[in-house]
Amino acid sequence: MSKALVNSLFAKSSQTRKLGESIVKSETFNSAKGSRNIAISGLTGSSVSLVVADVFKSTNLPFLVVFNNKEEAAYHLNDLENLLGDQNVLFYPGSYRRPYQIEETDNANVLLRSEVLNRLNSRKKPAL
Repeated sequence: MSKALVNSLFAKSSQTRKLGESIVKSETFNSAKGSRNIAISGLTGSSVSLVVADVFKSTNLPFLVVFNNKEEAAYHLNDLENLLGDQNVLFYPGSYRRPYQIEETDNANVLLRSEVLNRLNSRKKPAL
């Protein structure tokens, strides 16, 4: 199956449309109060990336997607970059090397985090 066909199938899904509508509704409703968290469940593998990419394209709002670990985030980052392009998807890593040794920071990740924040502050167009 081609990528365009799979994208169109997810875009036609009523659940994907409802997700996009609820995100837009929560953004307009909570603009003064801050944004609301929305969780996606029941999707496996790259279907998460396909749904997030489709909703991101249709809503034109900035998204923050949180994954359980760095490997899972890298997997979906690759999918999202292929679906949306490198300029629309940013990776914000943790700054610490080990979960229980907070004193040791990873300078490469600190630099990447600052670059992501600079790109977000300088852009008019929303990013994922």
